[in-house]
Amino acid sequence: MDKRQAPRYKVRLPITFLGYNLTGEGIVVNLSLGGCGIESDQNVQQGKELTLRISMPEQDAPVVVDRAQVRWTVRGLFGLEFLTIGSEEEERLRRFLSTLEAG
Repeated sequence: MDKRQAPRYKVRLPITFLGYNLTGEGIVVNLSLGGCGIESDQNVQQGKELTLRISMPEQDAPVVVDRAQVRWTVRGLFGLEFLTIGSEEEERLRRFLSTLEAG
């Protein structure tokens, strides 16, 4: 059963993430208002909290998610739930996702 509250879209977006004693890079492979999936060589632990910087096409600055928590990990891939995101950043993310929804 899928517990997601918002639809997820397949994407390929560069991301940097940082947390306590951890800095890494990867590719966002799916994205929603509530979370994302990331491919990365960096080992992360389930439960870890991270700050995210997601690079969006045609935007000068990355979308910043202040707090995201790792919900699952599988070799080279992990899923995050967004816990804290500023209202302006959330609106930028919402606008980007609406372009994907429109096709």
